[in-house]
Amino acid sequence: MLPDLERKLLRIIYNYGSQRRRMPTMKELERTTGRYERDIAAALQQLEVEEYLLWPDKSTLFSLKLLHAPQPEGRTVGKVRQGQRSDIEYWTNY
Repeated sequence: MLPDLERKLLRIIYNYGSQRRRMPTMKELERTTGRYERDIAAALQQLEVEEYLLWPDKSTLFSLKLLHAPQPEGRTVGKVRQGQRSDIEYWTNY
């Protein structure tokens, strides 16, 4: 399991890439994480060591490449609840 800052950085980088189609700036990472630049840079380097991302040009964050984002533990995608009825079933079944 990743430390909080590293997990948070992965989620922010993933969301910026998918929603805004770009990588965040260092100022945006400072604002969204509430951490200093040196802490963010150290966490990004650790993520690179653990092969979660690729950061070839350390002078800019725009060279970041997300290799894979971890799935939240304990959650499964598309799990169907058993025994639960939707509201439409309540009103249409007699």
